[in-house]
Amino acid sequence: MDIVRRYVELKRAGTGSWKGLCPFHAEKTPSFNVHEQRQYFHCFGCGEKGDVFSFLVKIEQRSFMEVLRDLARQAGVDLPEVKQSPAERQAAAEAESERERMLRVMDAATSFFEAQLAAPVGGEARAYLEKRGVSSGLQASFRLGYAPPGWDAIQKHLASLHIPGSVAEQLGLVGVNERGRYDFFRDRVMLPVLDRQKRPIGFSSRLLDPEAKERKYVNSPDSPLFHKKENLYGLHVALEAIRRSGTAIVVEGNFDVLSLHQAGVQEAVAPMGTALTSEQVKLLSRAAKRIVVVFDGDAAGARAAEKAIPVAAEAGLFFAEADADGRVAQMPAGVDPDDFVRAQGADAFRALVEGARPMLDHLIQQAADDATIPGKADSARRVVEVLAKVRNPLVRDLYLRELAAKLRVPVSQVVRMVRDTAAERRLAPAAPLASVGEVATAEGEARRDPPRDELAVFALLVSHPELAATEDAGRVLDLLVDPGMRQVYRTALQALQAGQRADVPAWLDACPAEIRASVGAAVMDGSWEKVETAEEALRAVVSRLGRSRVEAEIVLAERQHREALARGDEAEARSISMREMDLIRSKLGLAN
Repeated sequence: MDIVRRYVELKRAGTGSWKGLCPFHAEKTPSFNVHEQRQYFHCFGCGEKGDVFSFLVKIEQRSFMEVLRDLARQAGVDLPEVKQSPAERQAAAEAESERERMLRVMDAATSFFEAQLAAPVGGEARAYLEKRGVSSGLQASFRLGYAPPGWDAIQKHLASLHIPGSVAEQLGLVGVNERGRYDFFRDRVMLPVLDRQKRPIGFSSRLLDPEAKERKYVNSPDSPLFHKKENLYGLHVALEAIRRSGTAIVVEGNFDVLSLHQAGVQEAVAPMGTALTSEQVKLLSRAAKRIVVVFDGDAAGARAAEKAIPVAAEAGLFFAEADADGRVAQMPAGVDPDDFVRAQGADAFRALVEGARPMLDHLIQQAADDATIPGKADSARRVVEVLAKVRNPLVRDLYLRELAAKLRVPVSQVVRMVRDTAAERRLAPAAPLASVGEVATAEGEARRDPPRDELAVFALLVSHPELAATEDAGRVLDLLVDPGMRQVYRTALQALQAGQRADVPAWLDACPAEIRASVGAAVMDGSWEKVETAEEALRAVVSRLGRSRVEAEIVLAERQHREALARGDEAEARSISMREMDLIRSKLGLAN
C-alpha cells in the first residue's frame, strides 16, 4: 500500500480494498483497485494487474532484479550473495546485460560533458546558459553539459575508460567517415535525454557558433537505448508533476522546456525536435488526463500543432479508450513559450494553458476562419481525415455536426466525406457512422452484470480459499447459470483444490471481457471477508443458487412448451409440461 501510494492517491473502497485513478492510463473515473490483504492491484480500465513487483517494474520501467534489490534495501534485508570463484565472476561479468553496459557508457559521456561545462573550455557555454536564464540548479537536474570543439575529445575520454570505439559509435557518440571516427557532437551545449530512472540514453544539442554552417540543433541518432519517436525531452523531471496535476504540456523546443521548468511549470516536455508521435502521446496519456500542445505563435508552430492533432486521434486522445483530453493553446503571434514565460511569468502561461481549446474544436475553427472557398475546402479535408480516425461514435457524430454547421453545408455531405476518407485510407471501421439525423450512442465495452449470488459465491471463495475443500464449493459449478461465471469459478476452484495460492489477477484473466469489471468489483468489495462462519455463508448462497437455477429451468421449460405448441408437437409439449411441474415442485421444496 505504501509503495502504491507514492504514485496513486487511494481512497477506501471496502474492507481491505482501495481505489484510485490508474497511473498506467489516463482516466477520469477511478478504476484502479488495490487489495491490501492479498497484496495485488487490478485496473478494470486498462487491464493492468499484479503484485508490488510488477507494479514497480511497469511504473518505473526497470528490471525485476533492480526492483527486488531496491525493495530489499528499503526493508533492511540483505539478499544472499552467491559465492563465486574467480572464473565464475569473470563469466558473470561477461554475461552482464549489454544494455547495462551501454547505460554506463552514456553516463560516463554525460559526466564528461558536465565536467567540460564546468571547466575553462566551457566558459562560452556557461555564458549562453546564463543568457537563457538557466540556473545552476536546473543545469544539475537536467545534467546539462558541453561538448568541446575538436574531433576526438569524447573518444579520448572513453578510450581512457577502456570503452571500445565501436560501442561509442553504436550509441551515436562517435561518427564514421572515410577518414575514420570523429566526435559526433562538437562545440555544443549538451542536453541529455534521461529515461524515467534518470539514466542518460541519448542527447539533444545546441550549436554555439552562430557562424557555423552546421544545424543549430542536433539529436543523437537512434541507438539500442534511444529512439527519438519514443522519448520526450524533460520527461524524467516532468513525470511526477504531470501525475500530480493531471496535465502534460507539450512545447516545441528543449529551451522552452528549460525556461518553463525554471519558472516552475514543471509539466513541460518536448518531442525531440520532430513532430509529435503517437508513441509519445500514448506515453503521456498513461500519466496525464489532459495533454496540451503549446507550439510557437508562427506559421511553423501552427503547422506543428496541426500535425499533432491527427497523431492524437490515432492514439485515441479524443475521449476514446485512452480517455485523455487533447487540447491546443494558441501562442501570440511571433512568440514562443520561452519568450512568453520569461516576459509574462508562470501564472500568465498557466492561464494560457487553462484556456486551451479541444484539439478538434481548434481544427474546425481554423477551417471556418479560412477566408477563401478553396482554403475552407482544404481545411475541411484535414478535419475529415481526423474525424475518420476518431473511434468514439458519439464524439465523432457531434463533431460531424459541428463541422457542417461551421461550414454551412449539409451534415450528409460531411458524413459522405468521412466515409470516403476512411475507405480511401482503408481505416478499420471501429464503429459505424451514424446516419444523418441520428446521434450515435457513446462507445464503450459491452458489459453485463452476472446474477448477484453468482458474483457473491466467487467473492466468497476468493476471500476464504479454504472453502475449496468443501462439498458445497464443488456443488456450485452445477448451479451457476452464467457461462462466464462458470468459467472463472472453475478456474479458481481447480487452482485452490490443487494447492495453488490465490492468484486473483490470473483468475480475472479467465473472465470473459464483458463480466470482468463486475467480477473484479465483487472481489474488491471485501464484504465477504467479514462473515463469521464462511461455511455457513457458503451454504446460504448455495441454497439461493439452487432456487435460482430451478427458476431459470422453469423459464426455459415455459419457452420450450410454447415453441412445441406453436409447431403442433403435442407429445413434446406434454413431456415438457410434466418436466415443468416437477421443477415447480422442486422449487416449492427448496423454499421450505
